Amino acid sequence: MNKKTIIAFTASATLLTGVASAAPLTDYSAGKTSIDLTWRNTEISGNSGTERTFDKNGNMDWGITTGLGNNFAIQYRQFNPESKDTTSHSNPSVTTTMKGKVDTQEFNVLYKIDKNVAVYTGIMKTKAYFNRKDTVYGSDEYLWGGASTSKNRWQIGVVGSAKLAEKTTGYASLAAGKDLTSWELGIAQEVAPNVDFNISYREIKANNNSGGDFGSTNIDGTAKGLGFGISYKF
Repeated sequence: MNKKTIIAFTASATLLTGVASAAPLTDYSAGKTSIDLTWRNTEISGNSGTERTFDKNGNMDWGITTGLGNNFAIQYRQFNPESKDTTSHSNPSVTTTMKGKVDTQEFNVLYKIDKNVAVYTGIMKTKAYFNRKDTVYGSDEYLWGGASTSKNRWQIGVVGSAKLAEKTTGYASLAAGKDLTSWELGIAQEVAPNVDFNISYREIKANNNSGGDFGSTNIDGTAKGLGFGISYKF
């Protein structure tokens, strides 16, 4: 695998974002808002003919959802997953480490079809970066880097929730678009008025990533992991 393909593969494997990173807002009255913060221990993997898995790393993602009234709401989410430095090659003379990062933004319009279920559509914008470092004889470092072009993906999805106990809610989401699938399962526990603590597991797959420094090389990537978060609704 040449250097360009390795860079394309690694960065595109991190080219990931997703849906419903916290307990969903269910009241779409005008002005009703939920702010969600989640820490997720993310494992990133990808395939460009050779399957690779990168070292897990904790990443923060956040989002805000605001009701518009008439069963509509709008949503913005940002997630910038980054792997740890991952050793891909090591011998007495050269050690190679790789690290990927991606900037993601997501804009959705939601429509509530009953008190527990909403459908949505939106656009996800992503841009990936990758750094590769070769350390020669433990001191001399040679750096390479690259970035993809920004890519917009339309998606459609559904998100739902159900009461499990007086202060406990289960929720789930599923979304799909061109070369994109994602799902999440979670539980939210009310810990104070308008404040929920969330535990969730999410998996996102973004396939056929290319462009920028990566040319026409197509890369498939997956991110998955357990997350812990807080939702504040007002």
